[in-house]
Amino acid sequence: MLTHISMKNFKSWADSGQVKLAPLTGFFGANSSGKSSLLQMLLLLKQTIRSEEVLFFGDENSLVNLGSFDEVIHCHNRVAQLELEFGCELREPRPIVISLEEGLLDETMIDGFTFNTVLSARYGEPLVQRFQYVAPGDVPHMIWNASGYREGDLILNGHNLGYAAVETCYGIPSWSDRPETTWDRTFLREFSSLFEAFFSDLYYLASTRAEPRRQDRWEGEHPIDVGQRGHDVISALLSARVKHLGQNEKHISAWLQKMKLAHSFSLDNHGDDGKDYEIRIRKNAESPAVTLVDMGYGLSQFLPVLVLCYYVPKGSMLILEQPGIHLHPMVQSQLADLLIEVVTERGLQVIVESHSEHLLVRLQRRIAEGKVCRDKVGLYFCRNDEAEGVSSLEPLEVDRVGNIRNWPENFFGDVMGDMFAITDAQAAQLKRQEEGGN
Repeated sequence: MLTHISMKNFKSWADSGQVKLAPLTGFFGANSSGKSSLLQMLLLLKQTIRSEEVLFFGDENSLVNLGSFDEVIHCHNRVAQLELEFGCELREPRPIVISLEEGLLDETMIDGFTFNTVLSARYGEPLVQRFQYVAPGDVPHMIWNASGYREGDLILNGHNLGYAAVETCYGIPSWSDRPETTWDRTFLREFSSLFEAFFSDLYYLASTRAEPRRQDRWEGEHPIDVGQRGHDVISALLSARVKHLGQNEKHISAWLQKMKLAHSFSLDNHGDDGKDYEIRIRKNAESPAVTLVDMGYGLSQFLPVLVLCYYVPKGSMLILEQPGIHLHPMVQSQLADLLIEVVTERGLQVIVESHSEHLLVRLQRRIAEGKVCRDKVGLYFCRNDEAEGVSSLEPLEVDRVGNIRNWPENFFGDVMGDMFAITDAQAAQLKRQEEGGN
């Protein structure tokens, strides 16, 4: 589970400060206020694992495509340094084997760590200046500081181990030929392995999702999730069916019924070879079963959210952009109940970026009702100073009965202002009618 994130000079964030994350965290705010950038930082680090880049800014096939260092660095200031950080708790304590002397090994169990990296630009490309791993307590603690191009001093628990070359912003050190020592340095790979293992539990669903299809072909593959745009929904459902992953389809059917999006849900094969599958939905008990293409658009866009919540392993982390997009306000409210359920019953951590007032209000209600603890929910409001182009973040202060003490002005638009304006316009119209009648 992520405990906090922070960034400096990342897009519109000059300095985000330490942003504490709860099991269920929601970021709200206007368009272009910086909400998405908070999530993109994590996606940027995750996709770097699959690349051979120091920091992989992405392409058309990656989780996020941020262009280049020049486009990411705040105000396009090439001399500024980019700093990214996150803290986390591990699902289970993990051993780290440390060797500082020949033949002497020390195994330390850690249950979390904080990672920080600082990068600058070299001919427009990112260059690592520093990275560090810090675990709770005194050990282990590893720092790498640059002294040349991709080379620097490595310090472990206060011991300077000499020069090491790095390949990415999070380490994977491979030793240069310069230092001569008999120390066993294989343990150094364990720190970067921690980083990689942690991000393997992070899943992402983008706000723009795939168009529904009448049927999909399944060749027996087992995707890790539903795809960043939800295009692997059918493969995920069939994989769960084959692997007997709990009550996956029953949960989905139950929520569709509860939200009044469907009376029944089925996934069946068609065609001669039995590899073509289609989802069919009954809107009510009397209606015919139709494909997603023939249903309302909102259901096809919401189904990936619902499937993902029950497909990923327990204890996973989800990043959901606009999970309630194209949904009726009542269903947006019920989305909050879905997220509360998977957080409490499946141990998921869910980070949501949303514009939905209905989602927020339902979260407030559930806090007031005691259905979810206040400390299990973190809510933030993002804003951007248009004059300076700098984003800022305001934690929403939610009391034990669900009230937000520091409700930002025009949080979801000027609803009260519109109501007063309607009343004034109605009064003026009645007055004109009365004067005309006289």
